[in-house]
Amino acid sequence: MNGGSDDVPEVRVDRKPRLLWANAYCLLDTSSGASMAVLEMLRQLAMRGFQVAILGATVFDHESGRSALSAYLDNRAPGSVLRLRDGYLEHQILIVGSMDRSEMTSHEELLWHQLYTGLLDSFKPDLVMFYGGHTLDYLIPDEAVFRRIPVVAYLANGNYHGSRWCRDVTLIITDSRATAEHYRLKDGIEVVPVGTFIDPSRVVSDKHLRKNLLFVNPVPEKGVAVVIQLAVWLGRLRPDIMIEVVESRGRGWIGFVETVTSQLGERQNSLDNVLLTPHTADMRPVYGRARLLLAPSLWWESGPRVAAEAMLNGIPAIITDQGGAPEMTGNASIKLQLPRICHEEPYRHLPGNDLIRSLADRIIDLYDNESHYTEYVRRAYRVAGTVHSIDLNVQRLLAVLAPLL
Repeated sequence: MNGGSDDVPEVRVDRKPRLLWANAYCLLDTSSGASMAVLEMLRQLAMRGFQVAILGATVFDHESGRSALSAYLDNRAPGSVLRLRDGYLEHQILIVGSMDRSEMTSHEELLWHQLYTGLLDSFKPDLVMFYGGHTLDYLIPDEAVFRRIPVVAYLANGNYHGSRWCRDVTLIITDSRATAEHYRLKDGIEVVPVGTFIDPSRVVSDKHLRKNLLFVNPVPEKGVAVVIQLAVWLGRLRPDIMIEVVESRGRGWIGFVETVTSQLGERQNSLDNVLLTPHTADMRPVYGRARLLLAPSLWWESGPRVAAEAMLNGIPAIITDQGGAPEMTGNASIKLQLPRICHEEPYRHLPGNDLIRSLADRIIDLYDNESHYTEYVRRAYRVAGTVHSIDLNVQRLLAVLAPLL
């Protein structure tokens, strides 16, 4: 037997590319659009051959977002780790004392960091992904780069400042061209838009009654004051048009109604043309009742999920002309140009009555003029098939990740 090395063929054992998502926020948070978008993105990558591990903590945007995990979290002590499998994805979730990110203790951050570095050394990812701008988040790319692992940051809001948060990042991706341009102009940072990640089977209703105006998440930054002012006008002009308000993170509807109607000169604590719906993880029945989406967001939204989901359901939208909302809805939306002061915190300034009356007239036309409404529905489906095609967006994502792998 010849023992020469030249006679032994080289054997290469291929393995799936390994991706580690690491962030203190829980990706199973049903109240966070960013978490849901990332979770679907990772699910799509796993379906296409990636081995994906996820490290998070019990940090949620709102109490309602932990509903899917309640049965797993009961009676678990802070400091323990919940491990579960969600289809293709493996989650490790550190149990912490508060769901509020700002209340995470230094000891809990240390435990999370130990779990993270342990996964870097045991899972040996080919790629690390994360989002966040807290001090702990700075260590995520730092530890990966030390091990020569490329890092991708997911960026889905306009709140980051400076460049420390992305100093050690190899690639930054976002969901809209608007956000990419925002950071290019503001901070000179290159961001690559890859689109939205929404599985239509999870959000598209199988039947559409097309009867209600729909408003999701009644909080000031989402335009709750504008919606209440509009509801008051429609209540006078067309009380038959109902507005369904879905309480996601926002649960202070009565207080907002009292405040806004007081500003309008007639204090009320309820509106007869408004239906309140509690937070739900399954929006399909809600979209099945909707004729138009109200999304007059007053702060910067990179790619508002509810607008994309409306397009997938063929529901035209009413939006403000800033952030990624115009891109998410294309020509299937009415775009409001509100006074600049309306976009400033605390988002309590009311638009003039002329603007609201004009908007009410356009809404009434989309109820009474069926051919006009049907054209907007066609446009919405067209936007859904181009801007929000999950297959096209996954291919775009794979193309930008390929050089890193």
